[in-house]
Amino acid sequence: MMASLFDQNFCYTDRARAIFKELQRNLHPIYRELMEEGFSPREITALVTSAAAQTENAAIAEWEEARGSSHSRAESQTTA
Repeated sequence: MMASLFDQNFCYTDRARAIFKELQRNLHPIYRELMEEGFSPREITALVTSAAAQTENAAIAEWEEARGSSHSRAESQTTA
């Protein structure tokens, strides 16, 4: 079972709030720089959202691959 960033009342956990703040700290300078270059905050958000979705997909694929290979190794060790 995966850990959750939400508690039983569907509120962010302390860990989730810390992650949120870290993401804000990392994104703020990017937004500031791009807005100074004249880009729309809405377009920047679209770019950030797309990058987050692609990062999620890549992370899931890597996690599943690592999980699959660890399951394969465990199965081969038990059958040997």
